[in-house]
Formats: sequence, C-alpha cells, structure tokens
Amino acid sequence: MKAPFLRKWIPALLIGVIALTGCAQQNNSAAPDNSVPASNSQAATESGSTDKIKLRMTTWSTADSYEMQKSVLDSYMKEHPNVEISFESVPQNYDDKLIAQFAIGDAPDIITVGDTQVPIFGKNGGLADMTPFIEGDNGLDLNEFYEDIVKYGQYQGKLYAMPKDWTNMAIIYNKKLFDEANLPYPQPGWTWEEMYETAKKLTKREDDKVVQWGLKLPGANQRRVQPLVLAYSDGVVSPDGSKYEGYMNSPGMIKAMQWYSDAYHKDQITPGSTDTDAFKGIDMFAAGKVAMELNGRWPIEDYLKDPQLEFGTVPLPVGPNGANNFVFYGGWSIYEKSPNKEAAWDVIKYMTSRGGSEIFGDFGFVAYKPVAEEKGQATDVNYKSFTDDIPNNKIMPDTLDPDYPKTGKPAFTEALEKILLSETDVKQALDEAAAAADAAKNK
Repeated sequence: MKAPFLRKWIPALLIGVIALTGCAQQNNSAAPDNSVPASNSQAATESGSTDKIKLRMTTWSTADSYEMQKSVLDSYMKEHPNVEISFESVPQNYDDKLIAQFAIGDAPDIITVGDTQVPIFGKNGGLADMTPFIEGDNGLDLNEFYEDIVKYGQYQGKLYAMPKDWTNMAIIYNKKLFDEANLPYPQPGWTWEEMYETAKKLTKREDDKVVQWGLKLPGANQRRVQPLVLAYSDGVVSPDGSKYEGYMNSPGMIKAMQWYSDAYHKDQITPGSTDTDAFKGIDMFAAGKVAMELNGRWPIEDYLKDPQLEFGTVPLPVGPNGANNFVFYGGWSIYEKSPNKEAAWDVIKYMTSRGGSEIFGDFGFVAYKPVAEEKGQATDVNYKSFTDDIPNNKIMPDTLDPDYPKTGKPAFTEALEKILLSETDVKQALDEAAAAADAAKNK
C-alpha cells in the first residue's frame, strides 16, 4: 500500500512535505525499538533504567482541552520517569500535516484521531493495528469499554484507535415552553413525525413573522443529518462503500429530505440561515427562541449554570427503520512506523482507562465503563438520554467509504444547500447528488 499512498498524496502535499521535513528531522527524538521489551512496556519505564524513552504525541486541541490532556500526560510521566512525551498541538490543517508526515515516514508516535480520520489514516498505512497490544501481556479488557463506542476506532476488522471521549446526539427541550403550550414532555420512543407535529405547536408567530421556533435543525451539516437519513433509509452509500446511486436518492432518502425541506419552508418550524444570522453569537435555545434542539452533550454544562433555564433531554426520535444515532468520537492511535510502539501503547492504555478517564469524564462521556458509572453518566437525568442511546449508534458513511470527504460528502452537502435555499424538487436534488458522488468515486 505504500507506493499507491505516496503517488496519491505527495503531489498535492509537496510543499507541506518540504516544510515539514526539517521540522520533523529536528523533532524526531524517538529511541531505538530495542529500548522497549516487546513483551511488556512496563519494564522499560521503571525508574532503574537510565535511557529515556522519548515519544511525540499530536492533537488538534487547543486551550483548555489541550491543557487537560497535557495534565494527564504529566501525571503519566511522573509515574514513569523514564518516559518523556512532547505534546504537539496542530489546530490548523491537521489531516494534511499528518499525511505529509506519513509520506516522509516521520509522524508522531501517538496520534489523536476522530472517527472520520480512522479509515483515511488506516487505509493508507499510517496507523498500527492495536489488537496485538490489547491481547498482549500489557493489554486491556475490552469488556470494560462500551463496545458501540470502541467500534468507531475500527476499520476493516482492525482496531486502529482507542477512545478518549465521545458524544452522540439527543433532543434537548425547554420545559417552560412546553408548559406554556400545555404540551407533555417528549418520551423515549417518540417518532420523527411526532416531533415534527410537536414543533409545529411550539412555533409562534406575530404578524406572520416567526418569533419562536419549535425545533432547531442542523442546516447543511450533512453529518448531523445522518440520524434522520438512517431513520427513513439505508443511508447515503451502499454497505460496501462503492455506490451512491440508489442510496443517496432512494425513496426513503427522498422522504427524509422532504421532511427536512418542509421543516424549513412549508411550516417554518426551524430557523433558517437568515434567522440564525440575526441571532449570531446568541444561543437561541438558552434565549428561549427555540423550544427543542438536536445537539450533543457540549452545551449542557452551560445550561446547568443558568437558573432561569429548565430543560430536559430525550433520545432522538425513531423512524420506520427504528432508532438511529451516531457519535462524535475522539481517540488515540499509534503511528505504524513508530520505533516505540509498546511504549506508545502503554501511554494510550493509561489515557484510555482509569488514568485519563477520571479526568476526561468530568468534561465529557468516556467509554471506560467503570469510570463512566462512577461519574453517573448512565444515571444522571441530563445525560441518561445520550448513554441510553449507545446501542443505536450507527457507523457513518465516512467509514463505509474512506473517500467520502471527496465523493459523497460534497455532493450531499450541495443537495442539502439546495434544499435549504428554497422549496426545490427534493428528488431532483438527490438524483443529481447521487450521480455526482458516483462520478467522483469512479474517477
């Protein structure tokens, strides 16, 4: 796979490779592979050893997230004084810079990845399969992790990443606005059609102008639309990732996207781009302008600080295809060419299990069940809707088609933008998108 990978990426990234080469040579401080016993990396980190094991780790995180991860790494190094970890933040062009480093054979030993990056980096030989480490003497018991979260680090039967944190989606609703409308709070198992009708009743108009919307939808964010897509269809791409025709424009997809179009245009139950621009910088849900929103865990900590805001959460609605959700995932991988894979694995083991999860679990969902349970993530009234929906998390099209960022995503995003712009012919927009995606796939 090495030669095709180089032919594919070097022409587009030549400038980046040249720029990175000097930096990479300067920063490549990894020790030889024989400094770490293959049987157990713990032996290499005992204080009695005199040779430092130097590792590089990279992330796109900045500010508080970066400092939080660094604090865990600092704790690891205190416990393992024979290990030195340099932690690099690359907030811009993260993917391109890593691919350039893969091309010259000098990427960081430990790589922070999102679920969409796992198939891209794994397909092109940038990541090491973690299965031998998990099953080795210094391994982990995967039964202690949420299986449906761990799977986001898998690609084609290999485990390329272990989870750091995650969130799926839920509906967050304003109890006060429901009470004012004399409506019962939504319950698990409700349907997309029921949510639509509820949103209509929660939408208020003054002089034919909407002043309160029943629901806030994610616009042209194709990733956040996937639960609706999967509720009515088999997804935008075939299960083997090879074909978009008949999937991106299937009858179920057309029905889902007609639902979406009607929400914006026919019934105006969700704010359009003009409306959201008018409230730029303002959280429309917290301000009471939106009764329900489809969102992840992220805003809940802030909502809890607002004594005037009474809210609840409920799992996403179900459709003809049942319940469907997806995950925003962050994890860690090992560079395939790292000379210190065992040492890198030991760091990831620490970060993923109790050493890191106890810190990360205060700010997000973790996949390590002992800590998740201690933090009350499966029982807390504000978070239970998310964790209850874990079994309904589905794999996104990025994993089915590693080329999705260049094939299906641009085409589907363009279709969404057409649908949001005006009451367009949904079938025609999806037919054109499917044809464009297949054309890009077959180049």
